[in-house]
Amino acid sequence: MKAFLDGKFIEKKERLITLENRGLTFGDGLFEVLRVKDGHIFFFEDHLARMKSSAVFFGIPFPYSLDEIKDRARELIAFNGIDDGELYVELTRGIDQNREHKYPSENTQPTFFMLAIPLREIDPSNWERGAVVFGFPDLRHKLCEHKTINLLPNVMAKNFAYKRGGYEALMYREDSKGRYATEGGSSNYFLVKNHTVITPEIDNILPGITRSKVVKLLKENGVEVVERRVYYDEFLKADEVFLVSTVSMVMPVRKIDNKQLAAPDKITLKAMELYRKLIDEEKGRC
Repeated sequence: MKAFLDGKFIEKKERLITLENRGLTFGDGLFEVLRVKDGHIFFFEDHLARMKSSAVFFGIPFPYSLDEIKDRARELIAFNGIDDGELYVELTRGIDQNREHKYPSENTQPTFFMLAIPLREIDPSNWERGAVVFGFPDLRHKLCEHKTINLLPNVMAKNFAYKRGGYEALMYREDSKGRYATEGGSSNYFLVKNHTVITPEIDNILPGITRSKVVKLLKENGVEVVERRVYYDEFLKADEVFLVSTVSMVMPVRKIDNKQLAAPDKITLKAMELYRKLIDEEKGRC
């Protein structure tokens, strides 16, 4: 299989990332994961615009135009014969031979690479019966609105769930009123109560691309959507809960910790169907 690294296609098995790369030594970088199906890259502009905006925020040079990246990504997907898979994109600040905390000079070349890989394995019953979710404290930094490669707390949260037979974690922080939910290790969450959909506001959480699409779809189809701080107990008392992400799409949740939930129920099914239609329409544009 091939990869794309700093302007050229290479064999993925080659090991060409320099050890002094700041992505390795400092976690100084950004990433995006995009869904690929039948040669189409879904919501490419949304994902790469988010990465570019974060690159500006952190002062990381963005080395290519979006059109150039899209063209190379399509070539990479074709090279690797990916029919149903994922496009992984990473940008780091580049090489710093002396490993200084101080940012290197503005002339330092960033490192940019892409992988096109098969879709990770997910049990289809998660969509049919609903996923099992476990609560886990949100141990992350205060820059969660940016998709940085500093993912160890996310990895810890998801593995906490995996070891208990779950699919995902529901992370939480605390304020004077108690625990409030933030997001999953790689997902955004929604709950349904009295026919209203409620989702955590963008308050030091990632503004997920799938999240924004689902909010828009529901509103356009007559469903009230409220974005605010949501407390953990509200999820346990919800009529329905679902999670969303690039890979999970819209997935019902049937259990949080020891609390059983109706899954999938009416509004969740509606969100799943609306998102499937959007995906079909998006694929039809290629």
